[in-house]
Amino acid sequence: MRIQAIAPEELEAAAKAAFQAYEIEISESDLFLKGRIAGQYQAPWYDHDFYISTEYVYEDRMVNGNQTRYKVAMPCVLLKKDRYEVVYDYQDRYYVAYLEQDKICFCSYHEMLERLNETTTLIKELIPV
Repeated sequence: MRIQAIAPEELEAAAKAAFQAYEIEISESDLFLKGRIAGQYQAPWYDHDFYISTEYVYEDRMVNGNQTRYKVAMPCVLLKKDRYEVVYDYQDRYYVAYLEQDKICFCSYHEMLERLNETTTLIKELIPV
């Protein structure tokens, strides 16, 4: 299982094939691992080390020669009965897209957060300044 950016066209095609009875709305969601302390972490579902602060996951990127932290986003789809439906309860309608052996798969948002949290390992605790 890999969490990474997926091209919107590929994500839409995979979601339409998996959830044929629904309209698909594509979005991104910040990765939030509840109960995790501030620190540097590693996990098999991400290709490099990452950081957690205030329970949100961040990664380092170079921007104009400066190392900058960005929140890690997960590609998600919201299932709607029609394109104008307003969804108030996302519990059974919001899915995270991930790659499994180069195939796009889907898992409910809440279940995915639990799975990711279980496989995340603390490398070094960081003390916020």
